[in-house]
Amino acid sequence: MGKRNAGPLPAQVGLLQQRVEAWRRTRAQGARTPSEFWEAATELAMQFGVCRIGRAVGLDYTCLRKQVAKAKDRGTITPAAFVAFPTELVLPSIPPAKGDPEVTWDQRSGPMIEISTPGGARMRICLEAGKGADAAGIVAAFLRNGR
Repeated sequence: MGKRNAGPLPAQVGLLQQRVEAWRRTRAQGARTPSEFWEAATELAMQFGVCRIGRAVGLDYTCLRKQVAKAKDRGTITPAAFVAFPTELVLPSIPPAKGDPEVTWDQRSGPMIEISTPGGARMRICLEAGKGADAAGIVAAFLRNGR
């Protein structure tokens, strides 16, 4: 693997390292590292590299590398929390005046969202202009289930 972002690590790495150290001071001998630490470290390692995060947080490189590989195999995707559309795509538009070029059906229908997952699942959403739709919820559900 090539070098990841060589800049400074985000503050959340330091916070995770502090939490891991605090847990180690109070843990029972031989206790397993909590899964919440592995999950947080895995997300960071996917962005900044396994070696950098393993060293910074104090977790085993080999175990962290395996966690990252499992996450990639599962197709871990953070669900969309917010989807923004330009207002001209969602709000109803004024019909063209006489003599203006013909508006095609696709332009009148509103925005279209096309999305695919690394696993190959695909979805297309055609929204009607001026009508509300929970596009963020639809996309999030698709990403959760469309691995």
